[in-house]
Amino acid sequence: MARCYTALPMNDKTPHETITRLYPLPSQPATLHGLYLDHRLHSRGNPDRPFVYSNFVSSLDGRIAIERMGRTTHTVPDAIANPRDWRLYQELAGQADILITSGRFFRQSSVGEAQDVLPVGGQAAFDDIRGWRSEHGLAPQPDIVILSSSLDIPIAALEPYRARRVLVATGEQADAQRIRLLQDNGIEVLLTGSGTQVEGKRLVERLGKLGYRSLYAIAGPSVFYTLLTAGVLDRLYLTIAFQLLGGNIIDTLTSGNLLSPAQGMQLAELHHDPHAPAGAGQLFGIFEPARQHTAQ
Repeated sequence: MARCYTALPMNDKTPHETITRLYPLPSQPATLHGLYLDHRLHSRGNPDRPFVYSNFVSSLDGRIAIERMGRTTHTVPDAIANPRDWRLYQELAGQADILITSGRFFRQSSVGEAQDVLPVGGQAAFDDIRGWRSEHGLAPQPDIVILSSSLDIPIAALEPYRARRVLVATGEQADAQRIRLLQDNGIEVLLTGSGTQVEGKRLVERLGKLGYRSLYAIAGPSVFYTLLTAGVLDRLYLTIAFQLLGGNIIDTLTSGNLLSPAQGMQLAELHHDPHAPAGAGQLFGIFEPARQHTAQ
């Protein structure tokens, strides 16, 4: 499940632009547009140690995705999807050399259940982000690396992204026939694990050797867990929408064995947006592993 949903229209003149920075103190007004672009994430890493960041939107009771009637896969709830969060998601993509996603996104695409194309979006509202990439020497679009143990990736679903470099990362014990099929279709395969699973540290090291400096993970809880347990995650951008959803069949931020010890995170920034979702509001939080927390 890629962290994306149907792109809602957003005009640059959207009212109620002002948000409030709550942390670091003192609190002060801030603007939504450019909030994350100012972090210059593309300059924080280098090929020896790429900068790895991820992003989610969650309900107040911790749901990032739920089941939906008529769909075989989970989706971001409509109650928390909003164009203001989507704008910041696009700003994060604008700073990436490469997007980390999963085979699940392309399987969703093949059956018409993918919720949007991979960013940066082509809408006029994001012209400034694409311009920012050009001004800072980045390619028009970030490249893509797909994490997959099964290599069940529909080739046709990759066609819209042929203008970018598309890589697939898997383990050394992955199905050899499926590896050859991908390679025969011009897809470079990276072996970054001793079994069938990708190992987060090996993945990041390999991408660094290929020259990537900023890695943006937009997949779901399994990929996030892979990066978290490998100790390679540098920053989590988390939008918390003030909506209570309930439900029994849900996805949360992580999926995997109990973390022992628990991964401590420290707050780097926190902003309050009272204007979306309608009748509620949301927080834009930025968290870093305790081992490396530094003030913005």
